Amino acid sequence: MKKRSLIITLSLAGVVAAAALLVTRYLDLAYTRLEPECRVIVEVPPGAGADRVAELLAGAGVTEHPRLFRLYLYLTDRDAELKAGTYQLDAPACFSDAADVLVSGRVLTLRFTLPEGLTAEEMALRLAGNGICGAGEFLSAAARLVFEYHQVNSPEGYLFPDTYDVPVDTTAEEVAGLLLDRTDRVWEEELQKTGRTGADRFETVTLASIVQAEGAAVEEFPRIAGVFSNRLGRGMNLESCATVLYALGEHKQTLEHRDLKVESPYNTYVNVGLPPGPINNPGRAAIAAALSPEEHDYLFFVSNGDGTHTFSRTLLEHNLARSETSEARAAAIAPNAP
Repeated sequence: MKKRSLIITLSLAGVVAAAALLVTRYLDLAYTRLEPECRVIVEVPPGAGADRVAELLAGAGVTEHPRLFRLYLYLTDRDAELKAGTYQLDAPACFSDAADVLVSGRVLTLRFTLPEGLTAEEMALRLAGNGICGAGEFLSAAARLVFEYHQVNSPEGYLFPDTYDVPVDTTAEEVAGLLLDRTDRVWEEELQKTGRTGADRFETVTLASIVQAEGAAVEEFPRIAGVFSNRLGRGMNLESCATVLYALGEHKQTLEHRDLKVESPYNTYVNVGLPPGPINNPGRAAIAAALSPEEHDYLFFVSNGDGTHTFSRTLLEHNLARSETSEARAAAIAPNAP
């Protein structure tokens, strides 16, 4: 009888020891941080349950114990908090660290920058080149959304240039919506600053796009906007080279005389008033300048070749400035020429 009791006692002790060892092992896997060998990408599809997530992590090398990871999720009430998305995880990783990422929704993101003054097509090509989304899909989505939001037939001028972070699996429609929402927010912010709540947005953004294309030094934007406002007020043609380039559909360092006669509603050398719509997607500074043009009596400006301009009140002053700046640029290119 004593021998049987001893056997039972030893057996229970073995079970307790084994259980203690298992608990220790579980806690070690759950909370002891590991030295990762690499980082892996894991895509959790929408609707994936804890069992499926555990399998995905095991397949990627994040853990070698999917059942225990599933148990961890159950015991910590995190099995219902997992979020779909594409994640970058350490491999291997303890259960707690892996779950923290999956529950937080810190999905893998891509960063891209769209400079001021790009056309919608140029933005689309840049997005495609950066692997964000297809160019055609983006243009189609942007056109559809801008018509839905603003009843405008082209997204030109409504896609805000900025630096963005988006999930790696973001769609073209989501990217277009992001740019449109940012534009709306900036527009409202600039309206509040100026108090011009009744400003016509389409006309203002059209003017802003011309200012963006013509200017280089941001501090000159309000003055350039003032020149165009003065010309509009006097019924003069804007005579913006930037609108001619948009009409031509190409980039040229120097416009020829025949270019200024191109038949297009965007040719402001031929047509009075603003063109039919924006010629690019302007940034905040250009929008602010178009909302609050500088008050002055300048009607002309010419590039100095260094990003700044010389402003003139009369055609005579303008022609003189053109001559002087042309000579200065020529001298800078060939300083030793006779």
